[in-house]
Amino acid sequence: MSIFKRGRTYWYKFQWKGELIRESTKQGNNKVARQMESPHRTALAKGEVGIREKKAAPTLAEFIKQDLLPFVQGNFAAKPSAILLKIW
Repeated sequence: MSIFKRGRTYWYKFQWKGELIRESTKQGNNKVARQMESPHRTALAKGEVGIREKKAAPTLAEFIKQDLLPFVQGNFAAKPSAILLKIW
């Protein structure tokens, strides 16, 4: 078991079939963090859980169209000169 602390939060790190598993427990107590690591290892061993897939990050263009433009247009509607992203 490899529990380590980053800031105020405990993380665990171990290898499973050549894959590095490193996750935050979001806990400040090392005993609770150890109790969270153990079921994850057990679930991997039983085959209940596979390696968790990471979400793909959006491209810059997708981020601007989906998140940034609606935010700017909603928050700065009263100040049209502040909306410089309408060009996009």
